[in-house]
Amino acid sequence: MDASDHPVDAGGETAVNAGEDTDYDHMIHGKGFFETLVENGSDAIITIDESSKILYANQSVERVFGYEPGELIGSDLTKVMPDRLQQSHYNALNDYVESGDRTMNWNDIEIPGQHKEGHEVHLSVTFEEHPYEDRRVFSGIIRDISERIERERQLERKNEQLEKFASIVSHDLRDPLNAAQARLSLAKAHAEGGETYMEEVEEIHERMGALIDDVLTLTKEGRAVGETEHVALEPIARDAWQTAGADTATLDIDDPNHVEADPERVRTVFENLFGNAVRYAGEDAHVRVGQLGDGNGFFVADDGPGIPEEKRRDVFEYGYTDSEDGTGFGLNIVKSIADAHGWNVELTESEEGGARFEFCAPAIE
Repeated sequence: MDASDHPVDAGGETAVNAGEDTDYDHMIHGKGFFETLVENGSDAIITIDESSKILYANQSVERVFGYEPGELIGSDLTKVMPDRLQQSHYNALNDYVESGDRTMNWNDIEIPGQHKEGHEVHLSVTFEEHPYEDRRVFSGIIRDISERIERERQLERKNEQLEKFASIVSHDLRDPLNAAQARLSLAKAHAEGGETYMEEVEEIHERMGALIDDVLTLTKEGRAVGETEHVALEPIARDAWQTAGADTATLDIDDPNHVEADPERVRTVFENLFGNAVRYAGEDAHVRVGQLGDGNGFFVADDGPGIPEEKRRDVFEYGYTDSEDGTGFGLNIVKSIADAHGWNVELTESEEGGARFEFCAPAIE
C-alpha cells in the first residue's frame, strides 16, 4: 500500500491525523487512560500517609491480599502485615519521617504480607515518596512472587536430592563393591570354602540391587506428583502385597475407602511399609490396612516390635536404619510421597504393639 491508498479527508490529510480530538489522541492524553492502567495493573499499589494510614489502594490489592480496596482505605498498613513485622514498620517509618535518611534500599524488597484469609504471601515491594496536597505520602508497588519462591524451593529440594545421590554413589554403593571384590579374591585363593565367599558376594549384590532400586525411587519421588485420580486403595494394596509381602504373612484390608492420588506412588508407599513389616515382624507378620476413624485418610499397621517414641521422628530421615540389610531410604521415600500429595503422615503404635502409619488424606466417597 502506498500513500495514495490511505483514506484522506476533504483537505487532503490522512484520517489518522485529521484533528486533535480523535479517540486515539484522547486516550493517550486523557488522565482517565493512566488512571485505568494504575487501577487494573497486575501489581497492587497502596499509598499511605506519615502515620501509616492507607489513603489509596488499587483494584489489584484484592488479587494479592484478598481485600477489596474499600476494605483497606482508612485502615493502617499493618492490616496487610504479619504481626511480627508491624512494630519494625512503625519504627522504620517514624525514623524516616523524622530524619529523612533511608536505612534500607527501597527497590524490590522481598517481605511477607498477610492475606485476608490468614495465610502469608511472598511479596516484592518498591517504595516511592511523593507530595500530595501539601502532604508527604508513600506508595508501595507490590508484586506477589509466591510462585517464584515455590519454584526456588523446589529447586533447592532437587539440589538436596542430588547431594543425597552423590553420597549414595560415593559411599553406600562403593563399600559393597569393595566388599564384593574382597570376597572374590578370597574365593579365588581358597579352593575350599570358596562357596561360602560366593554366597556372601551374592548377598552383597542383592543389597546393591536394593540400593539402586531405592535410588531410582528417590529420583522419581523428588519430582512433583503426576496425574492424580480417584483411586480405591484396596486393589493397590493387594498388588503391592504380591511384591513386598511374604507367603506366610497375612494382610487384612478393612475398607480403606478411596483417595485422590497418583496410584503408582501410593503403591510405592504400600510396598515400602509392607517390606518393613515383614523385615521387622518376621515372615508370619500380620499387616492391616484401613480407614482412619474420621474418614480422612488411611493407615497401615503391623504386629511387629514397633518403634520407640523417641525414634519415630528420626525414622523418616534419609539414610536412617537400624537393620543390617536395610537401605535407610524406605521411610524417607514414604514421607516424600505423602508430602508430594499434601498428606500428613504420623507414626504411632498399633493395637498389637507394632508400628502404625497414619496418612491424613481426605477420603472420597
